[in-house]
Amino acid sequence: MIEFKNNKLQILPIDSDKNLFLFRLQLLKTILVMAFGFSLFIATLALFDIFPLTMTYMFILYGYGIINLLIYLLIKYKQEYYFFAINIIVLCSLITFMIMTITTLHDEFRLVWFFLTSFGAFILGGKYYGFLVTFFIASIVLPLYFFYDMNLSAYAIFTFFVALILFNTFAYFFLKKIENDSKHLENRVEEEVQKQQIQEQMLLRQYRMANMGSMLDAIAHQWRQPLMQNNMALLNLYDAIESEKSDKTYLLNKIEDLSKITTHMSQTIEDFRTLLKHDKEMSRVKIDTIVDEVVNLMQNNLKEIALHYEKNSLTVLALKSELIQVFIILISNSIEVLNQKEIVQKEISIGVQSKEGFVEVELEDNAGGVNESIVGKVFDPYFTTKKEQGGTGLGLYIAKIMVEQNMEGRLSVSNGTKGAKFSVRLKKGESNESV
Repeated sequence: MIEFKNNKLQILPIDSDKNLFLFRLQLLKTILVMAFGFSLFIATLALFDIFPLTMTYMFILYGYGIINLLIYLLIKYKQEYYFFAINIIVLCSLITFMIMTITTLHDEFRLVWFFLTSFGAFILGGKYYGFLVTFFIASIVLPLYFFYDMNLSAYAIFTFFVALILFNTFAYFFLKKIENDSKHLENRVEEEVQKQQIQEQMLLRQYRMANMGSMLDAIAHQWRQPLMQNNMALLNLYDAIESEKSDKTYLLNKIEDLSKITTHMSQTIEDFRTLLKHDKEMSRVKIDTIVDEVVNLMQNNLKEIALHYEKNSLTVLALKSELIQVFIILISNSIEVLNQKEIVQKEISIGVQSKEGFVEVELEDNAGGVNESIVGKVFDPYFTTKKEQGGTGLGLYIAKIMVEQNMEGRLSVSNGTKGAKFSVRLKKGESNESV
């Protein structure tokens, strides 16, 4: 709904959306320009006795044209005066055409201008506003016919009113049909949007559940070596106690080693818990923190890959757990492509840029880039180039939903100098402190 302030002369509201208002506004501007040009043209012809008009009506036409110009300038810079403009121009038009009806008796078609005014009122103000203007037209023409000699036959007046009534009837039902169809279409769009949102939420849940298996596998990889180290440390302690030759310092060092390993394993669990946690509100998070946690979670997958990342203190407004998942998806995608293309020296570079109002994180690999013919399909659901490897085509689609819908950011892809470059743009945090 468009709201109009300072509109004391508003007769009836327009129940329309922004696009319809802009269409009507542009149409009104066009009508005003045409009315200005046509009025001045006819009045100038009359000034040189080329067009037969009375002196009074000629000056009225000049005034009418100037009013059209002033109204045009008003709504060009002050759109909130749209209704004021309609009311003024309709009022001036009715007065001008009434005077023309009285003074220009030789013009048998002068009532057509009233007809056009009614038509414009329907288009610019809606069906009820059109009816109101038509009522004013009837209130002008009928008294003139009965109390003033307009040099028009009863048949001409009858034809005019029949055409006016038929037009009003047609315009009413036509506009009502458009409004009903528009409302129906809006409801359909809302239903489809709701369905899509529900489907996207289901996909997110399914993606989380599907990733739990991968997470458990990652935990197993993360714990395998620490468990072996724990076992070796315990054996060393057992041997030391059995031999009764080890000093206290040796035993304390071994116990400290066990404590460090246990802490590392506990932190691994905490990292995965953070990943599975569903944040409800966005908070300030440091990019460094996100990258560190992602690297820690994916260290087993990154063993053969050179990861280039320069530390910084930039913060963004984001859902921490979802942002971690986004970077896991993007890095996993790069790893899969690097392995698929059998790149010998695998590299992934992460760059961070601070721009006005937002932070942009760019992730680029050296796998050669994305084929230009499929760049626009990369984020489509179920689109994948890795079907043989079991790719679902949901990863990047889910990442885009998380960034753009859940965090009000933007996720895009392009080809960089060495390979595919994914850009994550998020709102800048209010300060350099992480939350």
